[in-house]
Amino acid sequence: MNRRRKRRLPFAAYAALMFNGALCASPFMAAHLVSSAYGERPTAFEPTPEALAATRQAMEERFQQIAAGKEAEPTEVWASLVGESLQKQEKELPLVRGLLLGAPAMLNEPEGQALRARIEKVAKGPNDEAVLLAAVSYLPGDLQEAYLNINQPGVTRFNASATPEAVATAAPAAAAPAPAAAPEPAAERRVEINRVGSLKGLTDTAVEWANDDTIELHAFLLSGIALIMADAEAREGASVAMPALRARTQAPVPFKAYLTRRIEDVVSVEAMHRLLAAELHYETGYTPDATAVVESAFRATVDTEKLKVLLDEFKILREIALDTSFEAAIAIVGRVENAVDLRAARLVAEAGGERAIALEHFDGENLLETARTVIPWTNALRLQAAGLAACLALLAFVALTTFWKSFRLNRPVKKSAVYLMEETPA
Repeated sequence: MNRRRKRRLPFAAYAALMFNGALCASPFMAAHLVSSAYGERPTAFEPTPEALAATRQAMEERFQQIAAGKEAEPTEVWASLVGESLQKQEKELPLVRGLLLGAPAMLNEPEGQALRARIEKVAKGPNDEAVLLAAVSYLPGDLQEAYLNINQPGVTRFNASATPEAVATAAPAAAAPAPAAAPEPAAERRVEINRVGSLKGLTDTAVEWANDDTIELHAFLLSGIALIMADAEAREGASVAMPALRARTQAPVPFKAYLTRRIEDVVSVEAMHRLLAAELHYETGYTPDATAVVESAFRATVDTEKLKVLLDEFKILREIALDTSFEAAIAIVGRVENAVDLRAARLVAEAGGERAIALEHFDGENLLETARTVIPWTNALRLQAAGLAACLALLAFVALTTFWKSFRLNRPVKKSAVYLMEETPA
């Protein structure tokens, strides 16, 4: 009895099935992995301890590149930058301190390692004051004297400029550093400079606009939002935003364009002008009644849901100013193009402090690139990543196997002559 041989599916069918299955599953697995990693987190560039440490490391790498980008030795480059900054006005002292804080990364390798070891002996973990005191001793004598004369009292000057051996052998009263001032409570920290004006000035501008005079429209709207709709913290952040909005430079300021869009999204300009024109058309200046009209117009034309997001961004600006300085915050924020950049600027300012001032001055184009987001790898993420890797490996295996078999397909196959003979009856 002749048995019919079962016909097996060709390899191409199996390969197509596996390849298409893995190809369809991979995007869904990748999307689920990204959603698990980022979806439950509020936003990117959250200032977690891991992100702060990674950002500080990235900032040190930028300091190294600044010092290594010149023909001189890194230590000489660092000292020359400090000297140039010291020759400027006293308001540049945050810039000088930022360079001193970057000294462990900017010095020559042996000196940088010695400085880190010296810092670790007196401080555990990040300690800017310890870095400042230790870094000053690596400056030339004249620069040490110039810095200490304007920045530190006599006993602290002795400890910063003396060698470790001299400090160890000194009398206890002289060797002990002056006690540092207690840090200011977070609730009491303030951005002292007010740039949003007053209700009287806001009312005068509203009267001018109602009578069709030319005004700085977006500055007027920002001032009204800050004075009428914002709390104290958001108002301080608006004071940082105002100089960037009023900047008069030939080069475009990215943050100015971003803030303009955000303000127009929050306030209905046409409705605002219509309300003010109807009530203040015959006014000539400030009156209490005119101020009440302006407040009512802002409350009627502002989108409260979008306003909440804008006020949160103002609070981020305040945090940047507190971590660096008012002037530095304006410069840092000027490089912000969108909401993600703003969060990156907050992370850089919190991680670097006055280091961010120096980086913005000498390497501003790469400042926001130093912000890092660190994803905590949980067991669920590891399993999802392993599954995605398995799918990609299967795709690669099927593709390579099919490619290899395509070369062997047309080769002649040797067959035995016995199986080629035809059966004949006896």
